[in-house]
Amino acid sequence: MKRFILPLILALSFYFEGVFAQVFSAKAFHGERILAPHFLLAILIFMAIYYIRNNTLWYALLFGLLYDVFFTEIIGINLFLFPAAVYLTTKVMKVLQSNVFIAILVALLNMAAVEFIVYQFYRLIGHVQMTMVDFVDIRLWPTLILNLAFLVIVAFPLKRWLVFWRKELLDD
Repeated sequence: MKRFILPLILALSFYFEGVFAQVFSAKAFHGERILAPHFLLAILIFMAIYYIRNNTLWYALLFGLLYDVFFTEIIGINLFLFPAAVYLTTKVMKVLQSNVFIAILVALLNMAAVEFIVYQFYRLIGHVQMTMVDFVDIRLWPTLILNLAFLVIVAFPLKRWLVFWRKELLDD
């Protein structure tokens, strides 16, 4: 039963990300700003820092594919970006301290990078006509603020759980 808790948390964050996007994003700021929740990516980044890297990479691959299937029109971009973000996070955290504040900063930087790469990709194929200034003002800043609020709420308990589950898994 214990081994199903983490996939359940990831699945619930995946689900609530979609619900949040449907319910709140269109009405936020009277339609002038776009709030893109990245709760799943935030949890994957924390897993990259405080959990086992290889397991996290597999989860990132699976949920990247699911994210592409359910939320985007092109399959493959998040399938690549989620594991890449996890992998780069594990490499960066070998140099940085792994306290919660650094983890939040790294997660926000990863979210910004993923948002920017997806924006550039969609702009390249002509799916988005938004300028870079509009993208930063309308989508990037509100997205980062929303996800910062999420991380502030879940960071401490999530870190504690991941460290506990990692220790428990390694002791077996």
